[in-house]
Amino acid sequence: MRNRLALLASFVIVAAVLVSGCSGPAAPPDPYEQLTTSMKTTWNPIQVNLGMALTVAGKTVTLDPKDIAMVVDTAGAKFGLHVSLPASGLGIPASAMSQLGIEGDSLDFDAVYVDDAIYARSALFKPMLKMILGPTNKVPVGDLTGWLKFGTKDELMALGALSGAARGMPSLPPRSGGDGSTPAAVKASLEAAGITLTIAGTEMHNGSDARHLKMAVDLEKLAANPDFLAGAGPQAGPMLAAMRSVSFAGDLWIDPASNRIVEGDLHMASTKDRTEVGDFTVTAHDPDGSVSIVAPASSVDVPLGTLITEMMKLIGKGAES
Repeated sequence: MRNRLALLASFVIVAAVLVSGCSGPAAPPDPYEQLTTSMKTTWNPIQVNLGMALTVAGKTVTLDPKDIAMVVDTAGAKFGLHVSLPASGLGIPASAMSQLGIEGDSLDFDAVYVDDAIYARSALFKPMLKMILGPTNKVPVGDLTGWLKFGTKDELMALGALSGAARGMPSLPPRSGGDGSTPAAVKASLEAAGITLTIAGTEMHNGSDARHLKMAVDLEKLAANPDFLAGAGPQAGPMLAAMRSVSFAGDLWIDPASNRIVEGDLHMASTKDRTEVGDFTVTAHDPDGSVSIVAPASSVDVPLGTLITEMMKLIGKGAES
């Protein structure tokens, strides 16, 4: 993955929650063995919630983890996403919401992938579809604020083939130096990127007697890492300058009984103004029913090909202006 080392701090948290493999016995209290074992532990289906608290220029934006949630069921080939963003907290005035025909104070979005089809609903779709498809007289008939069907997997693959999306994609060379998933290899890879893990202890967290791992990030070591520099390419200089203005740290909580990561946090702070901070939280647990992975009883078909064509025309006009 390009620039993977530049994003490794957040990747460790999110990827460790989402990857699946085979379960194993409880790992000894070595942070790299614990992390490696957890990354190979099956959790399916799994629900992941994302939260954030960001303070910049004296203003704080907070997103409760319940406002962004997803469920992944790899065995059933199902996926669900729920997003509910507080408009006022994002600085969106009520007048703008009214102009979009949205009542209340939240921007809501739901999506489901099930039975090889994609469904989604949001009050934003109605004005968007009327604006984009209106000139073509192909605005779908029906309740555009309800569930919409945006095509099947076969239709999406066909559109991708027509656009040439599958051609000319770069591929990574095979990894040299043996198995990169062993604790020793994971430790070497992380430490080469300036990331070290330590075990802070065992504590009750989110209802689990969890093992607490702390993550430290050495940005100077990351900046000197040849893999990072090669991956960043010509953007390495600006990227390093931006990264040096922020400090990073993280926490992981792992349930030693199941070897599952139950929470990961990423902490950021400006090195120039310590009042400017950001905390990002990822929690994982069994699905609690708040996110649907069931196909809706009814939906309105959206002409996906026409929609994409008209969107590309608008993008082209914007680039020309």
